[in-house]
Amino acid sequence: MATPSRLRARLSAVARDVRAVLSDLRGDRLPPLVARRPGRHPVVEATPGSIPSATTAAARPLLVRALHRETQDALTIVLSDPTGAPVVFVPGQFLTLLVTIDGEIHRRAYSICSALDDTATVAVTVKRIAGGRVSTHLHERLAVGDVVPVLGPSGDFTVVPDAAARRSLVLIAGGSGITPIMAITRAVLAREPDSRITLLFGNRTAADIIFLPDLDALVAQHSGRLVVRHVLERVAEGDVPATVGRLDRVTVTAELEAVADRLDATTQYYVCGPAPAMAEVREALAARGVPTANLHEERFATAERATGARVAQRLSLRRRGGAVVDVVVPPGGTILDAGLAAGVPMDYSCAMGGCGACAVQLASGEVEMDEPNCLSPQERASGRILACCARPVSPCTVEAP
Repeated sequence: MATPSRLRARLSAVARDVRAVLSDLRGDRLPPLVARRPGRHPVVEATPGSIPSATTAAARPLLVRALHRETQDALTIVLSDPTGAPVVFVPGQFLTLLVTIDGEIHRRAYSICSALDDTATVAVTVKRIAGGRVSTHLHERLAVGDVVPVLGPSGDFTVVPDAAARRSLVLIAGGSGITPIMAITRAVLAREPDSRITLLFGNRTAADIIFLPDLDALVAQHSGRLVVRHVLERVAEGDVPATVGRLDRVTVTAELEAVADRLDATTQYYVCGPAPAMAEVREALAARGVPTANLHEERFATAERATGARVAQRLSLRRRGGAVVDVVVPPGGTILDAGLAAGVPMDYSCAMGGCGACAVQLASGEVEMDEPNCLSPQERASGRILACCARPVSPCTVEAP
């Protein structure tokens, strides 16, 4: 039987944890749970069992309000905050859904596809992936009334609407890459009356075109301001008018030449889709002399998890002002998980390497990172790492903002 002093200690710890979680949900900056003492650093061990609760403490629970079948393999999930609080985002951003399957939490990023006008709800569209455990679960098991914890919105593949803007945008999407492009299209057409959009959309067949009725309605509503050109690998009689082919360099070059009168030196290009198609688009734009500053890309890829060390590693977290906390990272654990489990306030958003919010500076040591992620070659060369997907393979020192 526990002694009164032990019971008081346990209750104090529980109360502390509850306060920490509530503060995090309110967006407050949490103080370190272990203060630095002069001349020495505390060592906090982040046990594997503490990590899931630490990384999900800031997740926002959203309620599934509706489910819409866009195509045979594409499902739109409409979410809202049960408290009635608005869901605020910038067109092009994504949410990280925390999906629990057989007791294990899986993180998946899905782009927001809904319009800005309805702040009471937010929608993401999930493409079923062959053999994909999470996408299959969402397609087959998710139901209206379920609660889904989410992180974000995250990402900088965005367009901030400006009523005074006079933009020329070319949006190029392959398959489910249409999801962030759709949010951008809806927002710009609704809020920038002097801007115009050319959308180049590639799919296998007409049956695979996500949001086809919505796109047709937008073209009719914004005649001349929105031009949609479809590229299909296979075309049947009665299909939507389309160019037969793929989003390769030759086809993209021809399609852009067909709308050359809508393009100028200020045109901005937003590209989202499978990596091979994006590479072809990049080559086509470079051949046309499009400046790299005018090209914006969003990659859809689930990162391969790095192995990390097979034994626990010591991590020193340096913070602004000189404060240092030493943490023991469990085998295969991430810097973010270990830091949060130890009570160290650290910035993050998507928690899966897609937004860069958790970037820190590696001062010493070696880490492995889940790949691919959003770091540029220049950032990697300068020692920047992503705390959410960096797994120490040696003792490390990290400088966090």
